[in-house]
Amino acid sequence: MVKTIQLQIGGMTCAACSARIEKAVARLPGILEVSVSLPLGQASIRLDPKLVQLDQVISRIDSLGYRAMEELEDVRTHNRGEIRSYRNRLLIAVALSFPLLWSMLAHFPFTSGIPVPPLFASPWFQLAVATLMQLYVAYPFYYGAFQAIRQGAANMDVLVALGTSIAYLYSHRLTFASLGGGHAHHTHYYFDTSAMILTSVLLGKLLESIAKGQALKEMSHLQSLQSRLIRIGGQDGEEEWIAPERLRIGDVAIVLPGELVSVDGRVLEGRSELDESFLTGESRLVPKARGDLVYTGSRNLTGVLRIQASAAAADTRLSGMIRLVEEAQHAKPVIQRKVDQVAAFAIPVMILCAIATFVYWSLQPEAGGDGAALHNAMAVLLVSCPCALGLAAPISILIASSLAAKRGVLFKEGRSVERLHKVDRIVLDKTGTLTEGRPSIREIRSPDYPDAYVLRMAAALERHSAHPIAIAIVTEANKRRLLIPQAEQVKETAGQGIAGLVEGKRCAIGNAAWLRSHGIDTSRLAAAEDGASVLYIACDGHCLAAIVWSDRLRPESAWAVGELAAYGEVLMATGDDEPAARRIAAEAGIGAFYAQMLPEHKLELVRKLQSEGRTVAMVGDGVNDAAALAAADVGLVMDSGTAAAMEAGDVILLRGELTKAAAAIRISRLAMRNIRQNLGISLIYNGIMIPLAASGWLDPRIACLSMALSSVFVVLNSLRLNRQLRIKRDADPQAS
Repeated sequence: MVKTIQLQIGGMTCAACSARIEKAVARLPGILEVSVSLPLGQASIRLDPKLVQLDQVISRIDSLGYRAMEELEDVRTHNRGEIRSYRNRLLIAVALSFPLLWSMLAHFPFTSGIPVPPLFASPWFQLAVATLMQLYVAYPFYYGAFQAIRQGAANMDVLVALGTSIAYLYSHRLTFASLGGGHAHHTHYYFDTSAMILTSVLLGKLLESIAKGQALKEMSHLQSLQSRLIRIGGQDGEEEWIAPERLRIGDVAIVLPGELVSVDGRVLEGRSELDESFLTGESRLVPKARGDLVYTGSRNLTGVLRIQASAAAADTRLSGMIRLVEEAQHAKPVIQRKVDQVAAFAIPVMILCAIATFVYWSLQPEAGGDGAALHNAMAVLLVSCPCALGLAAPISILIASSLAAKRGVLFKEGRSVERLHKVDRIVLDKTGTLTEGRPSIREIRSPDYPDAYVLRMAAALERHSAHPIAIAIVTEANKRRLLIPQAEQVKETAGQGIAGLVEGKRCAIGNAAWLRSHGIDTSRLAAAEDGASVLYIACDGHCLAAIVWSDRLRPESAWAVGELAAYGEVLMATGDDEPAARRIAAEAGIGAFYAQMLPEHKLELVRKLQSEGRTVAMVGDGVNDAAALAAADVGLVMDSGTAAAMEAGDVILLRGELTKAAAAIRISRLAMRNIRQNLGISLIYNGIMIPLAASGWLDPRIACLSMALSSVFVVLNSLRLNRQLRIKRDADPQAS
């Protein structure tokens, strides 16, 4: 049985780290898939527990020099710890660098008039301070570099360790060499360069962590809606606060005005208005009274509610949303996997470039000899770390999927964000997708049998089905207070009908084509002429009646179809008869439709469109849509749909609203455009800065800051997604 585990990973510094962990863990037997998220500091691993155990995976990651923990840390807590660590180390680096930077002032004409204390100018003092920095401030970089090299790889730590070590050891040699000549105080040392490299890198990593924290705010918004304690009311009227893990189905929670709803369940007592914007993406208030469903994370605004819990805390809709958002960060898009490969390859190439730079400038004695060669080689090493490349896609995916969840769109995987923006054909199911999915019985046509008898026989079969029309038939029978008999040997054929033994008779109810395939003649019962849908019921090979039903178009469907049409041709595929299909297609504004489509026919339609070079999105909600949802490039499923459809879909549309399908495509397009912009920023940065460093125009200290700031720019550009989506949402007439 395949198992998915998530681990917290500590010690990662760049994309090369995440790529190295993925590569090493993937080599273990029984590992099916591994994905490491640099922004979250987490790994998601699919494995066969018969072949590999969790402790083997953790041991493998630890052997690479990273820290793998089974207990996941909250992403914001992890980020705050990262910021605190960088800030503390940076303060120590600044304090130790201060005397070295002061002594550096004597080497610049415009600051040479500033007096330098003799102690600061002493090479022995500089050596001592620089040694302290190498032993403490630089330790994490040396440790990370050692572990990377031990595994035959390279990462940002290798570049930083090389750059700072070269500056330190070269200055160390000059210190002892100059003593013999008596010019110790007149020699130009690079202790200040070594110190500034470490200080600049730490400053850059601190800025990067702060920027990532801003990006993680969107993701943590959903987590902040979870209650840490739940107020439970007892039968004796007393109240008790319990931890969420102690909640049991059937417990009664009490929610006061202004509080967040702490459980999923039905209102037992009270009336109020709730803000469900976290679920719907809409700011309007929703009235709630006895019998209404409420969800964890909604804000209660007016009255006191007593709510009977219908799900454990770990199984609430909010918990499911959070899991999906987190999982979306781990399934990397194709573009990101390619970038990670480039990042892992880039660091060894940059080391070779630095060596070539050193050799070139060493052969130019008029340019300053070994000093200039080291200076320029260090600049190349430090400016070329591909951190920005590694953040280009995951930061955008993180923000896009988090913002999408706030708007009622849940991406199961980051790959869905990448695929959805290419869609140019959208296939829509009818019942429950375009229509309300709450059909009503309009007429029972039966020349030989009373309506009550027909309804009894039909309801006996249909109460074994979850299809909307089946529910409508059972509801109608209950409304008429009919005694529904038991059915045996019931078998449902998705998209066609259901059959079984009722009161000793072999009965079946379904569409005309399905019954005809079983040798039953339905021609004597005329089909509806006004576009209504018809089901036929037969017993012992004889057609008893035609049940005429209709389902209303959702109020927002026509507008949603118009929105989807901006992204590609919209088609409708339904198992219903042609008259009913034509009516709904006309009302929704859909030009092309396919009627009497069985599940295999919908699957064939999707594959036919794909064979024509089209990228297909399928939108549905039923068992009969599952195959087409799975085969489509992207399957979008209503959260009111069946379990099979939910499993087959890639994107879940909350509240079963078709308008969110267009929102999903729009978010995907904005995210992919943002990723391309981030990659452009990274490539342009490297294309400009590396030649500048190699040609001697870039100081190593500036190179450190430039490398870090490129990552900051990428994160800040990704944060623009929030503003872009807000502007687009404000422009949508249906958004409110």
